Amino acid sequence: MPNTLENQHIARHLRDANRQADNTLHVSFDADLKYIVLKGNQIIVPDKHVFSDEMIIEGELKKKGKGYLIQPKDKGKTVNLHLDSELVSELEEIKRHVQSKTQHDLLLTVFKKGLAQYKSEDK
Repeated sequence: MPNTLENQHIARHLRDANRQADNTLHVSFDADLKYIVLKGNQIIVPDKHVFSDEMIIEGELKKKGKGYLIQPKDKGKTVNLHLDSELVSELEEIKRHVQSKTQHDLLLTVFKKGLAQYKSEDK
């Protein structure tokens, strides 16, 4: 956003709102001091009035409660798998034996074996 007195107040407002939410927000200026740059993993915008046509938003704008949340567009979706030790051992064994396969192929094999094991224990 352009470095104006009004936008400086908005930048401070956003900085304080993100601090209050324990969200790290970096406020800086470009080399010519013409623009205020806000960077963070996500930016919390407490109210709609801070937006203007002069602002360039890089990311996805999502409504959150009374405010908004700006998150990166290219942020990948994370899937966490919690595997028991036997399954991890099996995965490592498969990985050692089949170095040429992709991660997808390895996980598919492990899940198939796990499903087969589950079905055999269920009977």
